[in-house]
Amino acid sequence: MSAKKIREMSPAVKIAISFAMVIFVGSLLLSLPISNLDTSETTYFDNLFMAVSMVCVTGLFTIPVATSYTLFGQIVTILLVQIGGLGLMTLLATFVLKLGRKISFSDTLAVNEALNRSELSDFNHYLASILKYTLIIEGTGMFLLSFRFVPEFGWGKGLFTSLFLAVSSFCNAGFDNLGALSLQKYVHDPLVNIVIIALIVLGGIGFSVWFDVTHNIQSIVKKKVRSGWKRSYRLLKTHTRLAINMTVGLIFVGTLMFLLVEWSNPTSIGTYSVGEKILAAMFQTVTMRTAGFATIDYELVKPFTLLFFIFTMFIGGSPGGAAGGIKTTTFALIFLLIINEVKGQKYVNYANHSIPIELVRRAIVVVATFFGFLMAGVSILMLVENQPFIYLLFEAVSALATVGVSVNLTPELSPISHVVLMCLMFVGRIGPITILLGLNRNNKKTKDKLFAKTTILIG
Repeated sequence: MSAKKIREMSPAVKIAISFAMVIFVGSLLLSLPISNLDTSETTYFDNLFMAVSMVCVTGLFTIPVATSYTLFGQIVTILLVQIGGLGLMTLLATFVLKLGRKISFSDTLAVNEALNRSELSDFNHYLASILKYTLIIEGTGMFLLSFRFVPEFGWGKGLFTSLFLAVSSFCNAGFDNLGALSLQKYVHDPLVNIVIIALIVLGGIGFSVWFDVTHNIQSIVKKKVRSGWKRSYRLLKTHTRLAINMTVGLIFVGTLMFLLVEWSNPTSIGTYSVGEKILAAMFQTVTMRTAGFATIDYELVKPFTLLFFIFTMFIGGSPGGAAGGIKTTTFALIFLLIINEVKGQKYVNYANHSIPIELVRRAIVVVATFFGFLMAGVSILMLVENQPFIYLLFEAVSALATVGVSVNLTPELSPISHVVLMCLMFVGRIGPITILLGLNRNNKKTKDKLFAKTTILIG
């Protein structure tokens, strides 16, 4: 393929190809003898599934990382997760700019689209800040986790495990190198739980939110803002406030709902102390948003809890980060649209601002497209698997929302189902809308047409 054809590709196609390339290379690296333990019985199909899950920062697995891959294979895992979390085009663009070279306008658009960023200004500084903040946050997470894992595993393995979990948590991937039971061993460990929760939230709330919050904190420290923290919060961008409010609200509601339903369930958290119940409930709520870790066995929770988890996974995290799902702000726009429609208001408003109808339409399309891919995937799973519907739905949403939690079902599924899950993970990572834009080759020829108005009965 010539360089000219590559330059002429739409941003959506470039994003899809970049992820596909990393997946293919990753699957080859994971298939090397140096990547596999002598006792490992992995096939190329297993490694391909794992590569898709790693690059799409999902966390579903057909084989456990700890009992299948060597140190080299686990290093490849970290690299694939990190590339998947930040995006190959983001990393390449940053590298090229560091060399003092320029990137084309079309590539700039592609990177911006991959980051869910609409602004083109200050592009170089934005990319550099992403890498800087990523290294600082992951490094801090690794440092804190080392206080638990170094005493347990020794310096070498302890530091590597801390690094592995820090990168996986921040990128919302959900992979670990501890075994097949995720973090169930550490369900009562405050340090591990709180650090992982913080990393997941920071990685899933979006890069633009970091920068906006950081800018306001710096303004307070430098005494440029003299009205205190409350006024400083009001000075945050509307998107930032909405993302933060939705994140805090969903964590609070999810934690409360989990406690109400599972409080007395002896197979989940019924035998825990009050503090342990709250810690476990908060961890499951946060990880269900997009991360994929688990400190309890999801086969043992009540069916209503699984259904509620499916709802939270569907929402996911916030735009511009490593999170999946339809995104918190998309859900908020749909919710506000319904509320305003019930009130009979013409415009969708939030925080004394009116939201453009184009954004609301896009939110509706995102939800509809996401739901369409989900139903297609679940339908195929139902045709080829003899499993309870709630389990298959749980698995499909987990894949499409790039969450990665499972009711211990993924390894037992057929190859056809694994292909379905790989497709769902790929679509979920780069976005259903991005997929549709990439397929729409004639979008440049499309023109807006306005005909005579008509009326159609609905409802």
